[in-house]
Amino acid sequence: MSGGSARARWRRVRAVLAVAVLRLLRLLLAPLGWRGAQRIGAALGWLGWRLSRRDRGRALEHLEIALPELTAAERRRLAKACFAHFGATLCECVRLLGADADEVRRRVRFEGWEHVEALRREGRPILILTGHCGNWELLAAALSCNGLPLDVVARQAQDAQLDEVLVGLRARFGTRTIARGGTGAARELLRTLRAGGTLGMLIDQDTQVEGAWVPFFGRPAYTPLGAAQIALRQGLAVVPTFIERRDDGSHLASVQPPLALPADAVEATAAMTQVIEDQVRRRPEQWVWMHRRWRRQPPAAAETSA
Repeated sequence: MSGGSARARWRRVRAVLAVAVLRLLRLLLAPLGWRGAQRIGAALGWLGWRLSRRDRGRALEHLEIALPELTAAERRRLAKACFAHFGATLCECVRLLGADADEVRRRVRFEGWEHVEALRREGRPILILTGHCGNWELLAAALSCNGLPLDVVARQAQDAQLDEVLVGLRARFGTRTIARGGTGAARELLRTLRAGGTLGMLIDQDTQVEGAWVPFFGRPAYTPLGAAQIALRQGLAVVPTFIERRDDGSHLASVQPPLALPADAVEATAAMTQVIEDQVRRRPEQWVWMHRRWRRQPPAAAETSA
């Protein structure tokens, strides 16, 4: 069996296991409250830290790239907290599969909502800019439950069953998913805007789409250009919005004023990326340090590094 075939088969097995784990967790978490689910999730995150040598190593490597001023012990503490955070996020999302809008509104408090209200009074179309910070799936649900239903652009999961779970979770609260790079995705985006809808886009991962090299924590990172391109072409108000878990188990969603973007799409993408970096610096334990954000480098940077 070739290496590529083996990897593809292993990805399918992992996807099937992931769906099975989600179903089991839903049964186990059903009798627990929100805080109980978070505690179980944090414990699962700690277990993941212990068992996943590859992701543990990546998180530590990326923290060293981004935050070299910290000691090794401080970066290790942050990485452990990151795993606990994403364990809690997983269990929160499982809870959301059986939650209603009232529960979402109880769990999330908004700050800066007046910026959304002002733009809606002006009739300006909105693009919610965010990243993989906090529980971004809960953020989409909270925005919809607060009267701003979204169409989000997201990468399809490799397994159809897992993708169905994620799309269904968003749809439960009024968020429609547009498959990134899918056939007709551009037409769907324009249809949403012409109907007065709101787009939600995350641009903090290196994915197989048109992009550009922009600084992220001082190092070139290949970043999708689509959000900047559509915002500039369609005159969208780009509103940075982030969610973070608080110490009491609740969540705070912060809506910032719309960005004043330069007319060049690459420069605009750099400005949008800087806003995401600022949020990651605020709550570094709530970002996906396991993701290979700097896995590719422009030729000049690669040669310099060598």
